[in-house]
Amino acid sequence: MKPTWKPIMAGILDIVSGAIGMVGGIYFVILSTVLQSIHEYLNVDPAVIQTIQQFISSIMAIPFILVFVGIAAIIGGVYALQRRIWVFALGGAVFSFILFFPFGLASIIVTAMSREEFS
Repeated sequence: MKPTWKPIMAGILDIVSGAIGMVGGIYFVILSTVLQSIHEYLNVDPAVIQTIQQFISSIMAIPFILVFVGIAAIIGGVYALQRRIWVFALGGAVFSFILFFPFGLASIIVTAMSREEFS
């Protein structure tokens, strides 16, 4: 079968979505650290600082999940660009869907349509 543009497009969409997710996770870590520092610098009531620290620690898993899912989407995008292991490429498209809906949906559709091109 003649190679088409479909796996390349899917790979690029996966990689871009993965990068967006990773940047979002890193932004979330920086934002929570800055908010905590601002409240400590302003000498806010210790009860407020404790509440903020509890809130930040309860949602601190979200950035790590975003980074993990972003890495998985990027790996799937690389497999799509190489036209290797279709299941990994499709998995990357699904992770891309989790991170950034428009790119992920397009990537899932294009990866599914180009199954015959993978080895």
